[in-house]
Amino acid sequence: MRLILAAALFAALAPKPFAQEPAAERWDARLASVSGEVVVHPADGGDEAGGEADMPLDEGDRITTGAGAYADVSLDGGSLIHLGENSDFTLEKTEKNESAFSLALGSLIAKIQKLGSQRLLVHTPTAVCAVRGTEFGVDASADAQTHVGVFDEGRVEVTNAAGAQTLEPNQETSVAKDRAPLKPFALKRFAARRAFMQGHRRRLAALQKRWKSLPPEQRRARRQQILQKMRRLRGEMRQKRQQMREQRREAAEERRRRNGRRRPGLK
Repeated sequence: MRLILAAALFAALAPKPFAQEPAAERWDARLASVSGEVVVHPADGGDEAGGEADMPLDEGDRITTGAGAYADVSLDGGSLIHLGENSDFTLEKTEKNESAFSLALGSLIAKIQKLGSQRLLVHTPTAVCAVRGTEFGVDASADAQTHVGVFDEGRVEVTNAAGAQTLEPNQETSVAKDRAPLKPFALKRFAARRAFMQGHRRRLAALQKRWKSLPPEQRRARRQQILQKMRRLRGEMRQKRQQMREQRREAAEERRRRNGRRRPGLK
């Protein structure tokens, strides 16, 4: 009896294991559409692959677009981020409570669903943009300038080590390296993109109607399937380009040989 009581007392006094915290909820991020040369550089360091519509994206993935190309990234089917040509974009953190993306170069236009207490940041080389449910655009130029504009709804706080400004609807600002953001002014750089934003809203509405959520295991399987397919296609394209280069080189050598055979007989 004493042994039983001692065992019970030991069990009661023993430290309880910590409850395992639930995994952070993440955005179901996917490529909604692509055009031209869009490349996905996987976060795990695997071989890059061409982008394809409906490809699931993971935290840390980097997306680059070539000249004349674009890509649309969706978050849960409720937000849509358009990446313009010659852009370099990374999904730095995809937790819904506090997500972060970076635009190292290029441009984006986004319509983000209302986030409530959630935070969404966009980093550029010279600024951090804190976004609420907002229609906004960001340009990151090669000369280390960032331009940010808000269209018809929402707010964006633009900050860096030198200062901060908050953009209201129909305002924009610019941020140079080591300089505070300019005081907000009426849309100028982004005014010409109003028409694009209108179309962007329609594309998002159409996407929302056909969006189907994917459980994690299906996301992983679809991602792996598409990555394998696009890597194979990318490899085949490289091989074809190499073959074409070799054919052109052989044709040029043959022309030189023919010219060389003719030259000695010329007076």
